[in-house]
Formats: sequence, structure tokens, C-alpha cells
Amino acid sequence: MRSNIRTNCGNCLYRATLALTLFFDVSTYARQQATTAPQTAAGRQVVVTVDDLPGAVPGTDKSPGKLKDLKSENLAIVRVLRKHNVPAIGFVIEKKLQVSGERDARAAILEQWIDAGLELGNHTYSHVNFADTPLEEFEDDTIRGDMVTRGLLSGKGETERYFRHPALSTGPTPEAKAAFEGFLKSRGYQLAPVTVENADYEFNDVLDDARMHKDKQLAAKTKDEYLKHTQGMFLYVENASKKLFNREIPQVLLIHDNEINSELLDSLLTDLERKGYRFVSLADALSDPAYGSRDNFIGNLNSCYLCWMNRLVAAGQKPDESDAPPKPPVWITQKFEEIRKAHSE
Repeated sequence: MRSNIRTNCGNCLYRATLALTLFFDVSTYARQQATTAPQTAAGRQVVVTVDDLPGAVPGTDKSPGKLKDLKSENLAIVRVLRKHNVPAIGFVIEKKLQVSGERDARAAILEQWIDAGLELGNHTYSHVNFADTPLEEFEDDTIRGDMVTRGLLSGKGETERYFRHPALSTGPTPEAKAAFEGFLKSRGYQLAPVTVENADYEFNDVLDDARMHKDKQLAAKTKDEYLKHTQGMFLYVENASKKLFNREIPQVLLIHDNEINSELLDSLLTDLERKGYRFVSLADALSDPAYGSRDNFIGNLNSCYLCWMNRLVAAGQKPDESDAPPKPPVWITQKFEEIRKAHSE
């Protein structure tokens, strides 16, 4: 997922405006819900999905990153995932593998994930945004984005099953969205949704900048705020899903393959375990009837799969202030925007 998008679940509920036409198939869900046992706190489930393998670089989406940093960060993340027995999935941007003299070493990072029993998915070759990319071009970028990954998985007897849209943008029109979904199905892909997106890219940029300026106090504060914000996002989606589905559905967490998660993923996962979460695969989560709900979006969705405020509206419920999600601290967002602007100049 594009790490500088302004469409995390905190912002998308405001920016994906009500001008979008949403249809939530409540009747179908209600019939399925009747045979589904409520999910209690003791039975909470979450999928951990990691975007932008082999690495999300602070300050910019375009850089492939330094191989040394990618190796250390992926090693740490994979170790933590194995420690907590998390059946995670990483979504690959294959353009980031194409660095002269480093292709094999970068592919070896992906093999490390596979050897750890983790899954890999397609995030397109160059992380293009479907909102402003012609359908055929977007399809070509998707095909190009699985060349290396499919080969690596095939060598281990595995297949690539899931696709995630860059920037979580599902297309500029209903026709383009439907056509691309048919294209994915023809190639054996399922879409990978998101319910929890914690703006880790903002915190990651600020953390990296603090360390560049040798500001240990700011670095520590940034890490602390990241964990607090993630906790707040989970509390929000737990409450919001109960409002919409009358229970907590399996959540799908989106994080990025970056520095801050290489250091704090252990704490993040430990906190989820304390809250009663069990880590499940994406296939297990998608078997829940909540993910069988039907969405027809007119215009660019450009947001998370389950944007709760819009879902409430689509289900005929009137949201209020309590339906608004938490946002990162203002100082984090302001600093993040300054950093990104400086990198773009």
C-alpha cells in the first residue's frame, strides 16, 4: 500500500465522501448472520498483513531502499511473526527487487518469508494507483508484479492467491472495478481487504527523522504514540463492527514492511494477545460472512475495505461523533507531511 496516502481508516471516513454511492447487502448478510455464532472478546481473530515487501522506505514510496536495512528489518519482522505463530501474508512490490547487483539478495528476502511458512501476495509491480491508471495498464502492472514471487512460491510448492490494491484504490469507475475483479479471478486471485490501518508510515517517517537528528527523546515518544494509536484503532473497529454486524468480525490489520514495525511488532502483537486476539490466516478471516457483503462504489473508493462510518450510512444507520475513528497525533501528521514535502522537492 502506498505509504504516503492520506486515506488511512482515520481519514478515509471523511475523505471518501457521501457523494460515493455505496451498497451494502444487508439482507444477504442477515441471513448468513443467523447461522454465525457471535464473536466474543475471548474469540477475537485478526489477520496480520504486511505491505510493500521487500521494504517500505521512510520519506518516499519510490526508493527501493538499502539492502542492508531491508535485510535487518525483514529478519526482525519474520522472527517476531514466527515467535507469535502468526500466519501472516506479505504483499510484494516487485520493482523493488530490480536493483542491479542485488536482485538475488532481494529475492532471498522473499524466500525468507516463504521458508518461515508465511504467505506472499501481489501488490503490483510498480505500486501504481488504479484511480489514475487505465485498466489495461493496471492489469499489465499486476501481471508483471507476480513474475518473481510466483516462481519462488512454485519452487516451494505454494501458489500466490491474494492481491492488494496500492493505496487501497479499487478503480475510478464501477465498470473498471468490475472488469479488474474479473481479471483477478481469471488469474486465481482473491482481493485482500483491510479493516485496521494504523498510519504506521507516518510514525515511521517521524521516527527515522528523529534518529537522523539524533533526537532520542522524540524517537521514544514517536514509538510510544504509535503503539497507543494502534490500540485506539483496534478499540474503534471492535466497537464499530459491533454496531454494524452485532458482533466483532475477524479484523484484517495492514502494516508496512518498515523500521518501526521491525522494532515494535513484538509489543504490538503481545498487546493483541492480551486483548484475546488469535492470529488467523487471511483465508480463515475471509470465510466469515461479513466479508461476503457486496460493495458497489461509484467513483474512486480510495479507502479501506470496511470504512465503518460509510458502512453505517449504507446500512441505513445514522453515524454520530462516536463513529469517527481516532487519528494520529496532529504533531505526527504535520511532521510527516513536512518530511514528504522535503523529499518531493
